[in-house]
Amino acid sequence: ELELKLIADVGLVGFPNAGKSSLLRAMSRATPKVAPYPFTTLHPLMGMVEYRDGTSIRVADIPGLIDGASQGRGCGHSFLRHVERTKALLYIVDIAGSERDPLEDLRVLVNELGSYGDGDLLERRAIVMANKIDLVEKQRVPEIVGSLAELSDSLGIQRLDDV
Repeated sequence: ELELKLIADVGLVGFPNAGKSSLLRAMSRATPKVAPYPFTTLHPLMGMVEYRDGTSIRVADIPGLIDGASQGRGCGHSFLRHVERTKALLYIVDIAGSERDPLEDLRVLVNELGSYGDGDLLERRAIVMANKIDLVEKQRVPEIVGSLAELSDSLGIQRLDDV
């Protein structure tokens, strides 16, 4: 049996409704379904991000992960297998906190990836992206983003400022 081991250069990782599909739609020609309910994405979706210099990267919208995914909760093992097929990770965190706590979300995501298999998913290059920033009161943004940056640093995740 043959199994495809690499599907994308970058995998978008986050909880359901974090905005992964919306981001993929915005940065590529992919047309994933975007809806205001969880688990809109049930299979990884691919998009090609093309740069002005002619280079491109493949980006995979990984279905939303949940707490317990590494123990097989929900479709956890299936979804985490897709993460294995990426070179790098882009953690998408909903900082609006309308449904969830963004700091706890990042902790859970990192824990789930570290608890899956032999834990080597945490060895991949990764960046955290604060999403839905437009839904946060402007005066709260520096505090939330600062807390997320501190947590990212403590978890060993790279970050880009002012992206």
